[in-house]
Amino acid sequence: MATPAQKQASAARRAKNRARGESRDYPRVRARPFYRGARYKITRRCIGRLMLFASGRDAKQVVNFIGYCLAHAAARYGIQIHSSLWMSNHHHTDLTDPEANLVPFKQLLHSLIARGRNRQLGRDDTVWSGQGPCDTQRPTDDESLMDMVYTLTNPVKDGLVRWSRVWPGFTTIGWRYGETRTFKRPAFFDEDGDMPEEVSLTLVRPGIFSQLDDDELYDKLMDAVRERELEIQRSMRRHSRRFMGLPKLAKQHWSRAAKSFEERFKIKPKHAASSEGQLLRELARNREWEREYAAARELLLAGKPAVFPAGTYWMRRFVGVEVAAQAP
Repeated sequence: MATPAQKQASAARRAKNRARGESRDYPRVRARPFYRGARYKITRRCIGRLMLFASGRDAKQVVNFIGYCLAHAAARYGIQIHSSLWMSNHHHTDLTDPEANLVPFKQLLHSLIARGRNRQLGRDDTVWSGQGPCDTQRPTDDESLMDMVYTLTNPVKDGLVRWSRVWPGFTTIGWRYGETRTFKRPAFFDEDGDMPEEVSLTLVRPGIFSQLDDDELYDKLMDAVRERELEIQRSMRRHSRRFMGLPKLAKQHWSRAAKSFEERFKIKPKHAASSEGQLLRELARNREWEREYAAARELLLAGKPAVFPAGTYWMRRFVGVEVAAQAP
């Protein structure tokens, strides 16, 4: 239960958010740009923080199911997967979107996962939180690397296992860049449908640290993962905490919910950076895009010729508006 101080902090954040929105010099824009070749971290949580992806005693079945859905959706929309780890009640996936297909990719992935997991568990309720997914972009190579470190060490950070490599759920830790793994169609998918019997997922290196080859970048990532694991272990010892461990994880039931406190009413970020200057520059670019989008929308509603800014997705796909070419 939230304390009075936490409730007051939430109220103050909401008031600040409203004031920020009212200060804009253009009509509110709910759209966001999707550029070809952009890198993202996508995150989505289960409804009510339920442990719907707890692997329990069927870890291999759960891993194959998630790997199959991820590989199928990535192949359908040309998404390049750099790292992915599925916790018991949420997932983190780092990727590059070469053809600006992030929206249909997420729709297909999360739909397949929700329907398939419900079939596995014998339930018929919502799987994903109504708050929707959170996608962030990082502007620098170092921050993109640390995004992948965060993804792969999530079970360690949450005090579940001592080493990321032993996580029983789906994870790409240990995959080398260019490595391909194959997943078979789960039995509950219709064998007479359009789902392939098996699909393959190749781990693609992100476009960072171009001076390093694939093996050198992999080693750099694994060194950073190891450093982060040791840092978390030292923190756990200082606070006299213990890791849950695999035996207890195997007994975790999907109907349980996380009990740790989680702040509410926070703005979901579109960009993230360790440098305030970099973050402000990214936000300024985003505001300029919104301003151009709002102006084009005004022209369209007035029945005048309108060219929407590069990165416009929904209006291009469903209305057929003219969109400016993306700069190389």
